[in-house]
Amino acid sequence: MAAGRPASFTMPEFYVPHPARMNPHLERARAHSTQWARDMGMLGTGVWTEEVLAGDDYGFMCAWTHPDAPAEVLDLITDWYVWVFYFDDEFFAEFKQSKDVAGAKAYLDRLPAFMPVNGTDPAPEPRNPTERGLVDLWRRTIPLMSPDWRRRFTTSTHNLLLECMWEIKNIESGTVANPIEYIEMRRKVGGAPWSANLVEVSEAAELPASIAGTRPLRVLSDTFSDAIHLRNDIFSYEREVLREGENSNGVLVFEKFFGHDTQTAVEAVNALLTSRLHQFENTVFTELPVLFAENGVDPLERARVLKYVKGLQDWQSGGHEWHLHAGRYTKAEGGGAGAGNSAFFRTILRGPTGLGTSGAWPGVSRG
Repeated sequence: MAAGRPASFTMPEFYVPHPARMNPHLERARAHSTQWARDMGMLGTGVWTEEVLAGDDYGFMCAWTHPDAPAEVLDLITDWYVWVFYFDDEFFAEFKQSKDVAGAKAYLDRLPAFMPVNGTDPAPEPRNPTERGLVDLWRRTIPLMSPDWRRRFTTSTHNLLLECMWEIKNIESGTVANPIEYIEMRRKVGGAPWSANLVEVSEAAELPASIAGTRPLRVLSDTFSDAIHLRNDIFSYEREVLREGENSNGVLVFEKFFGHDTQTAVEAVNALLTSRLHQFENTVFTELPVLFAENGVDPLERARVLKYVKGLQDWQSGGHEWHLHAGRYTKAEGGGAGAGNSAFFRTILRGPTGLGTSGAWPGVSRG
C-alpha cells in the first residue's frame, strides 16, 4: 500500500445510461436463497452467518440485475450468486489469508468434476458447502440449456476458478499487474463472463451456436465484463485493498503504474469503464445488424440475441444499484466507497445520461 494513501475517496460520477428496474419476485428470492444456503450448510460454518448473508442480500442483487426473470428462474439465478460469493469468501478464509497455494489448487481442481456437460457422468461425493451447492445448481440448470451453452458455462466457471489462483499467487509474490495485463487477465478469468452466461438463462435467450463465438458477440461480452469488473474495483477498493491486502484491483493497478493518488486512480478507472460502455453500445447498433445479415440469422434468433443484449444492459444498471446499497461494499470503515452516496446516484439512475439510443432497435431498450 502506497505511503499516505487515504482510507476513503469521493465516488466519481458514473455513466449509467439505463435506469435500473426491480424484479417483482424479490421477497421470494430472498427467502428461497436463505433457505437454500442453510440447506447447503453455508451458514454457521465460520465463513458466513445468517446475519452476514442477510446483509449482503443477494436476492436484492439478482432482483436488480435480472428484473424480468420468472420467479423460479430468479430463485435459480440467486442461488448461483449465493454459491459464487460463498465460494469467494470461503476461498479467502481458507487459502488467501494463509497464501496456501498448494491447498488452493487441490481445492479448485475438484470443482469441475461436479459439472459434467452431459449431466450423467458420476461426480465425486461433495465434501463441503461449495461442492454440495454446485451439485444442486448444475442439476437444476442443465435441463434448461443446450450442450453448447453448458460447454461455454463450464469454461467460464473454470476461468473464474483460475482467477482465484491468479489472485493468490499475486498476493504471495506481492505482484501488481500493469493496466493492460490486468484488464486482459481480469477479462479472461473474472466473474463477469460467467454472469453473461447466466443472463442467457434468466432471459431464456440462449445465443445461437452458429454466432456465439463471433467477434461482435465477443466484444459485447468483453465490454460488459470490463465494465462490471472496473465498477466492482471502485466499490470494493477499501474491502479488497485496504482490509484484505488484495493486489488484483484496477484502482490499485492505476495507482502503482501511473503513480496516481487514490482519487485520481478512481477517476481514471471510471473513465475507462465509461469507454467500455460506449463501445458496447456502438457494437450493438453498428455490428449486430451486419452480423445478422452475413450469417442469415432468422428473426427468432435475432430476437433472442436482442433479448440477451437487453439482459446485459439490465445487469449493468442493476449491478450498479446493488453496489450502492450492498452491505458487502457499504460497510467499509472510513465512510469511503459506497456510504453516503446513494441519494446522489439514485438521481443519476432516474434516466439516461448518455447516448439517446433506446428507440433505435425494438427489443434493446431502457426497459
